[in-house]
Amino acid sequence: LKYHVYADDTQPYISYKPPQTHCDSSIRILEICINEIRAWMRNNCLKLDDDKTEFILFGSRQNLSKIDKSHIKIGESLIPPGTTGQRSGCCFDPSMTMKSHKSTLTHSSIIYIKFLNRDAAEQIVHAFITSRIDNGNALLYGLPQRQIDRLQRLQNTEARIVTLSERSCHITPILKELHWLSISYRRIYKLLLITYEALNDIAPSYISNLLHPYTPPRRLCSSSMALLRVPVSKHSSGDRSFEVAAPRLWNGMPLGIRQCTTLAVYKRLLKTHLITQAFRNVD
Repeated sequence: LKYHVYADDTQPYISYKPPQTHCDSSIRILEICINEIRAWMRNNCLKLDDDKTEFILFGSRQNLSKIDKSHIKIGESLIPPGTTGQRSGCCFDPSMTMKSHKSTLTHSSIIYIKFLNRDAAEQIVHAFITSRIDNGNALLYGLPQRQIDRLQRLQNTEARIVTLSERSCHITPILKELHWLSISYRRIYKLLLITYEALNDIAPSYISNLLHPYTPPRRLCSSSMALLRVPVSKHSSGDRSFEVAAPRLWNGMPLGIRQCTTLAVYKRLLKTHLITQAFRNVD
């Protein structure tokens, strides 16, 4: 059993594989843990809101179909598995397609767009919309482009508002003029930024522990290339994981960026590198 603790939120979680017996035993472990938390809170004059507890099962559609999605008992309340779950401002669905997150993000951002004053458009866009797009966007890595298009249309609308461009104008030159990375490149930027922080002891240890330097079996030129070991993944969902995606992206960067000694320089060189890649075919 593992957990994350926030100011007003505690999130225990556990992993298991089918069959049903593993599911039942894992749920029982969660119930015991939560009951101990309830007892501690009661002894310290606090109250756990049983009926506000959220319970969600994550997995592939095939694995979820193999188990009976039973309830979890919290006090006197029976909590059924939810269809979405919130964490750190991101909305997750059981199969991790991030569809709920994209829908929620797009809807809430459009509300702000409708009432923008063009004189302050860029500041308001970054404060209320771009910040929402960037929150958790590393989780979008590896998703099909058709699932990213909805967020890209939102960013395109932002760009046209800021530059007062017509809807018929081609968007790529506008993004280049603004020096904005598209959604696809923004998620790569976030992943590589977290990777640098993890390698330099700036990120939490549970992220840093997922990365391992590449050590060749014998001394080669690549020994001094600051490369990471890429774990073997047999499924597309595994390819999306930070443990696999981060080393692949990191190893594909120029050596000069990988060897940066300060975060500020790294961020500048990384964005310049991605801007060059994103707009290499634009005059």
